[in-house]
Amino acid sequence: MSSVGEQQKELNWGLVELWIENKPKSDDPFMKIGKLRKDAEDVSSHVGWTTCAYKTCGQLISYASGIHRSQFRVFSFSIALFGKTGRLLRWDRSGVIYTAPFPWADEILFEFLWRFNHLSAVDRGHDITVSSAGDDEAEVALPKLKTYPKFENLKREHLHQILVWNDCAPAEGPRRYITPSGRWTTEALIGRATFGYIAYDVENGNLVYLKDFWRVDHPEIQKEGDVYRELHEAQVPNVAEMDRAGDVPFLSRNGELQAAALAVQRTRTQDYVSRPWCPGHPQVEPYIHYRLVLKTVGIPLNQFKSTRQLCGVIRDAVVGEGTFTCILPF
Repeated sequence: MSSVGEQQKELNWGLVELWIENKPKSDDPFMKIGKLRKDAEDVSSHVGWTTCAYKTCGQLISYASGIHRSQFRVFSFSIALFGKTGRLLRWDRSGVIYTAPFPWADEILFEFLWRFNHLSAVDRGHDITVSSAGDDEAEVALPKLKTYPKFENLKREHLHQILVWNDCAPAEGPRRYITPSGRWTTEALIGRATFGYIAYDVENGNLVYLKDFWRVDHPEIQKEGDVYRELHEAQVPNVAEMDRAGDVPFLSRNGELQAAALAVQRTRTQDYVSRPWCPGHPQVEPYIHYRLVLKTVGIPLNQFKSTRQLCGVIRDAVVGEGTFTCILPF
């Protein structure tokens, strides 16, 4: 016989569309709006950092992280109930937008659930630039992917198709890459959220390294793809060869490119920091979804054949970085 604990299955966050957390009234971690306005000049956070608030925020963030780690997401919604009141929450890589508390037994919560049930995948926050790989393409990609260390047991149902655009040639459209789940992932919800994939390039049949992350949306911070282009133009040695890089477009529910105002997938939390109903000075960084593809595919450190080979790679990296510093000083 197995114990009850052994019979319980781990929650599959990849299947969760919306989660609801029910806590006592006293566990609401958000400060009252009146106090926030009174102390606005000194407020850098809307959470009252008591021991209870720490625990509650940690729990809410862990649930939101579960969805964003297990699904391809731009944002997500959730509901937090505190006694007889509730709050609606919207999460993205910049932070969380929360509503004022409302009596959840009234029609507000039920109207939200009805509306959520009728939303498209795009409006629920799914990233539709990623989809399941087609059978034919998965059949071709699988043998190639299995040549990479620890991919020997891959199956077709593990594979996704990821679209990557090229900032230097936006008119040519996206290129398709077939890949399993991220080889390198992050547990963090807020920030750059870097995921690394070993992917199969459908166009030329080669394996590539696909880096998916959220870049800081600031005009003075150079895009990573542009850095690679400058390095290669300056003939800096020992730099990985880049294929393409670009922001991820915001597609409509029909899969079409959106208008210029919503041209790319970007966080929205920062847009509300300056609103009159958002007192204080919360620190929120804006981010834009970005993908970069390198033709050079590395191998895990434990796959090096000798210490000499490892030291040689480190030397090459130092030479490349030193040359870069001389040619392109910061």
